[in-house]
Amino acid sequence: MTAKTWTAILICAAGLQIAPGSFALGADTCFIAAKNYRIHPLRGGEDRRDGWEVRGPAFAQCVHRAEAADKNLRAHYPDTIYQLSLTATIGCHGC
Repeated sequence: MTAKTWTAILICAAGLQIAPGSFALGADTCFIAAKNYRIHPLRGGEDRRDGWEVRGPAFAQCVHRAEAADKNLRAHYPDTIYQLSLTATIGCHGC
């Protein structure tokens, strides 16, 4: 066998040793989403600031939690106008 062949075999063997660890990292995957709002009541009153942050071990779960959190916040403040603050993150991103 040539030196190139041995090098290729060693690289493959090292890859097999590393691969199980990389799958373990997948279990620790985290996605996060957050929104912060300035809430203006239509019937008068002071503006408020409120928001939410969610985390999930999978992208789809993060999206589901974000949708539910946004729905809950809007239900908590009926008859208001929402303005996203600059600190809001749109969509789910890796933690």
